Amino acid sequence: GLFDDLTDKYSVYKVETIGDAYIAGQAEPPLTDKNSPLSVVLFGIDMVRAINKWSRKRGENVSCRVGVHHGTVLGGIVGNVNHRYHLFGELTTILEVLEATAPEGKVQVSQACKLVVEQQMQDEGVQAHVALFEERAGDQLVTSKGEIHEYEEVKGRTFIVKSWASVRNAYMKAKVAKAAS
Repeated sequence: GLFDDLTDKYSVYKVETIGDAYIAGQAEPPLTDKNSPLSVVLFGIDMVRAINKWSRKRGENVSCRVGVHHGTVLGGIVGNVNHRYHLFGELTTILEVLEATAPEGKVQVSQACKLVVEQQMQDEGVQAHVALFEERAGDQLVTSKGEIHEYEEVKGRTFIVKSWASVRNAYMKAKVAKAAS
């Protein structure tokens, strides 16, 4: 599928789909080859771009919302007959709120995610334009259905991520070249 191709590009692991939610992420090896918060954020941005492109080609009005958080999560195999891997805990609750309250066609990240992405970018000498963070305005987060959530539910303020495709693509090409050498 459309998002599955992006999981390969960004080395992100697809956990499951639940309804219209696509659950994916990275973890410490050996669960995933790398753990790059920046890659997960860029994956989210490209998910939005892929849906926008797909929608335009078909003359449809379809978009998506993406929520990204960084933290500890518990995972395991569930089911007696149809086994599947599932995530549990506070991280999943935070992700649900981030996704549900993200503006349509945008990627919303938690404060924890923003901080680790900025640290990774600084440590790796990544240009700031690869991922820019804009703090959300307002005293509360609101879903498209009007449900209200407090910032405390997601452990602090949230941010909308912006990135220019040309800068993002150059970053990914450099990462691939570095990995190949």
